[in-house]
Amino acid sequence: MKRTGELVFGIIGSLFNLIAISFVGLLVVSMSSVSVNEQFQNELVTEMEKNYANNPNLQDIDPQSFADTVVAFTDGFGPFGWFFIICFVISLVLGIVACIQAYKARNKKANMAGWLFIVAAIFAGIISFTSFAYYIAAIICFVRKPKTEDQTLVN
Repeated sequence: MKRTGELVFGIIGSLFNLIAISFVGLLVVSMSSVSVNEQFQNELVTEMEKNYANNPNLQDIDPQSFADTVVAFTDGFGPFGWFFIICFVISLVLGIVACIQAYKARNKKANMAGWLFIVAAIFAGIISFTSFAYYIAAIICFVRKPKTEDQTLVN
C-alpha cells in the first residue's frame, strides 16, 4: 500500500518547520541587536520626546523609561526565541523520522509513524500550520490499514 498522503503531509509539515525556524531565528538575531545599539535607543527616546510634545495622551509616559522597557523586552525575547527554535528543530527531526517510518511501513501498520507525527505536532505548537499538517498525517497513519488477504481453508 502506498503511503503517499502521509509522506506529502509530513513533508509539508517539515517545510513549514524550516520556515518557522528561519523566521524565529531571524527575529532573535534582529531583536538581540537592538539591546546593544545605542543609536537605536537614542533615536527611540528622541522620537518619543517629539510625540510627547504633540500628543497630550502621552503626558504620563517618560521617554527614557519607555526606551528601557523596549530594550528589556528585546533582551527577554532572546531566550524564548531560542526555546522556540529548539522546539521547532526537535519537531523537524521527529517529522523526518516519522516520514521515514511511514515509508518503511508500506505493507503494514504505520502506528509508530502516527505517534511520531503527533509528538512532532506538539513540539511545533498545538495550533499552527505545521502541527495541522502533522496531525493530518498522523490521522491518515492511524486510519489507513493495510489490505488483508482472505485466507480461508478450502476443504
